[in-house]
Amino acid sequence: MKPRLYLHDLTVRLAAGAPPLLAGLELAVAPGEVVGICGRSGCGKTSLLAAIAGLLPWVRGGQVRGAILLDGDEVADLDPAQRAPHVSTCLDRPEAQLFLATPAQELAAAARRHGRPPLPAVVEALGVTRLLERRSVELSSGERQRVGLATCLAQAPSLALLDEPCTHLDPQGIEGLRAALAAARAAGSSVVLAEQAPWRLGAVVNRWLELRDGTLAPIPTPAPPSLPSPTHAPGAPVLAVRALGFSRGGQELLGGAELHLREGEIVTLSGPNGSGKSSLARVLVGHAASAGIKLSRDTRFLCRPPFTALAMPAAELQLFAPTVAQELALAGLPLAHAGELLRRHRLETLAARAPWTLSRG
Repeated sequence: MKPRLYLHDLTVRLAAGAPPLLAGLELAVAPGEVVGICGRSGCGKTSLLAAIAGLLPWVRGGQVRGAILLDGDEVADLDPAQRAPHVSTCLDRPEAQLFLATPAQELAAAARRHGRPPLPAVVEALGVTRLLERRSVELSSGERQRVGLATCLAQAPSLALLDEPCTHLDPQGIEGLRAALAAARAAGSSVVLAEQAPWRLGAVVNRWLELRDGTLAPIPTPAPPSLPSPTHAPGAPVLAVRALGFSRGGQELLGGAELHLREGEIVTLSGPNGSGKSSLARVLVGHAASAGIKLSRDTRFLCRPPFTALAMPAAELQLFAPTVAQELALAGLPLAHAGELLRRHRLETLAARAPWTLSRG
């Protein structure tokens, strides 16, 4: 069978004279096949997908050498208008790919681009039907991810490229993604996806490859990581709130709740996409008003920590300094402690890099 996608001797450099990020890479993807790629952060997964989509070097810079063939045609020989009906992407920031006022308009635009109506099974599986007339700017990060995946997969393009598709999805969303991939595959679409949590996608992925040292090698489906159990009891209370309630955009998200957190505790909050988890995080650190969140008048904070830190879905919006090391200094970390922290997370080689040049991971 003729491969839908064929890569031969693919070499990618992100800057002239830089060592190759991808070197002599080979890959063949058959029609209707879903191929998963995993590997450590920064190994080149996003750059590989960008090269296949034709975004390198024209959008993100760099040098691409070797063959990238889509249905026998060299991708570099196709202009964007020729590629658009055949290749669809949901890359590392789906919100950067949503341009229109509502998800319904996004799907209609994708239908015009691909020349066919959306697959109802994909739209329904991803839970986008209930979001069609919502304003895109009001969607949660998980809801935006669902819409980005739907616009990518719903027309079953020749080739769909997904970068970390499980990001921000709740368990129902993961199940819906598996169903959407199966529907797109049954309609003849080939899918290449990069994923750091491959065990979530199960048997819908035909095979897994690991990207390491610039090349791909087949691997078994990775197993979920094992997590250690807590080894000590929680300490004194650090945060307590009573009758907690808030709304956003006129919609009540929480009412009459109680929350108590203690020293040394790690608490996981789960819930459907759009249920208010990110809004709750903003409330707890005192950013409610700036995010358009209205607290109920009965909410009472009984105790709050003097200092809090907030990590939100879009990490790049929280990085301000010219280098990684200066970013840690900006957070108030002494230089000696900053070096220790970077080593602990295997980031010491990146201390002098600009944060916006790093991979998302």
